[in-house]
Amino acid sequence: MDEKHLFLLSGFDVELPFGEVKAVLSLLHPNHRIIKREGRVLIVETLSNVAEEVVERTAYTKLSARLLFETMTDERDILSSVDASVIRDLIPPNSTIVVRGLTINGASVRKTNLEREIGSLIIDSIPSLKVNLRKPDYTIVFISSPEKTYIGLLEKAKPSRYFYYRVAKRRPFILPSAMQPDLSRCLVNLSRTKIGGRILDPFAGTGGIMIEAVLLGYEVYGIELKKWIAMGALRNLRYYTPSLENILVGDARKLMFRKCFNSIVTDPPYGRSTTIPDYSLINLLEIFFSESRECLEDDGTVTLVTPQEINIEDIASYMGYTLQESYKVRIHRSLIRKIMVFR
Repeated sequence: MDEKHLFLLSGFDVELPFGEVKAVLSLLHPNHRIIKREGRVLIVETLSNVAEEVVERTAYTKLSARLLFETMTDERDILSSVDASVIRDLIPPNSTIVVRGLTINGASVRKTNLEREIGSLIIDSIPSLKVNLRKPDYTIVFISSPEKTYIGLLEKAKPSRYFYYRVAKRRPFILPSAMQPDLSRCLVNLSRTKIGGRILDPFAGTGGIMIEAVLLGYEVYGIELKKWIAMGALRNLRYYTPSLENILVGDARKLMFRKCFNSIVTDPPYGRSTTIPDYSLINLLEIFFSESRECLEDDGTVTLVTPQEINIEDIASYMGYTLQESYKVRIHRSLIRKIMVFR
């Protein structure tokens, strides 16, 4: 049964985490309904197992919870909103619980006090429940923004070090221009490739996008122009996704595949540390877009990252693509990139 669930989005960017959640929900539960969004909090009507899988698959979703109560961010209002009968119906007798709070955007509530007071209110009303601060059976979570507070039953939380061992500098093979795993995973999700579909990365580099796509259950192939980089990517793939490494030494301007990929997800070469033989980046992308149509199945997508100063939209449009989504993301203080999805 569809129920209201809340998602806490990452503060990495304003729009990108929201776009990623929408893309993943469209694959997992096309009939979901977005109720509202308030900053980093998103309320969606969907299934519990879908809500949990959204957290597992996305890069920029911190947690999901079954929404129980919603109120203004005032400590008295928060406490009065807690209806123990609702919790009694969801948590079996003799279970252990804990209450955890999060404040976002500078919300001014006494988080620790509220955790204790909400917990006491629940325990007083349902004596069969006990508090366990370390390994509770159930976690009640509240998220307070300056205006609203949402209280829910935690379903899934992403571990804080989820990407730690796949960060670019910790891979067996390293290049300074390599994309980080969170953004790589987000690109794969934005492509809206059907679960288990086939993805091509024609500018594979160190294999970061390929690794995340394989971990998400896709059949993935990569092409890299330089043999020494392709060999390095192979090391990374064997380290993180053994027996699922499909990388070729080849040229993205001369794709040899025909109508066999659901999507292309890639990060074309750019920047001072990159050399592009014979062609400028614009010419490279023109040829790539022309070639890409032949290797994509009907209704396939191209998801890629480019410098913000390049008008890739006109190139793609000329080649018959339609822009589906576009984001500007600050990679660091002086570097902004465009992320675009074309169909």
